[in-house]
Amino acid sequence: MSVYADYNPEEQQLLRKGVQSAAVAVSAASPGRKEETVSEGVAAATLVLDSQAAYVGNTLVTSIIVDVQARIIIEQPFPDFTKVASAPGAQAEAMDAMRAVVALLAAKTDAEEATGYKTWLMQVATATAQAGKEDQGFLGRGGVKVNDAERAVLAEIAGILGIES
Repeated sequence: MSVYADYNPEEQQLLRKGVQSAAVAVSAASPGRKEETVSEGVAAATLVLDSQAAYVGNTLVTSIIVDVQARIIIEQPFPDFTKVASAPGAQAEAMDAMRAVVALLAAKTDAEEATGYKTWLMQVATATAQAGKEDQGFLGRGGVKVNDAERAVLAEIAGILGIES
């Protein structure tokens, strides 16, 4: 088993970016109103911060959550999710980051720990997809929780991570 501190600074940044990328890929797949993107970012952050108990057996995931919590305590700024998710090429960059994370995990951790981290990323992506109501019409009428574009990107993320969605 490994912990976040076992990785060099570039690898740590990639592990953190992997978490953000799971959310960004979903938001970028189906850009909506700013409020929807904000709610998606909040859902991803909430899942990350609330998942420590579920991953207590995975030292890598737990240590990343502890690092995120420490960053919050010292008030270190995080990237603006709406800007990151709406940037040109955001989805492709997010997918590339997740591919790089998968390669890093294959090289530096055991299969069980890697599967736990990848499952966590999939949960972040799923929570993001379910956060906002997509494809709403006039005055917010209609819409769906997860639209076709989000379902497609969730399937693509699952493929990259090598897990079932």
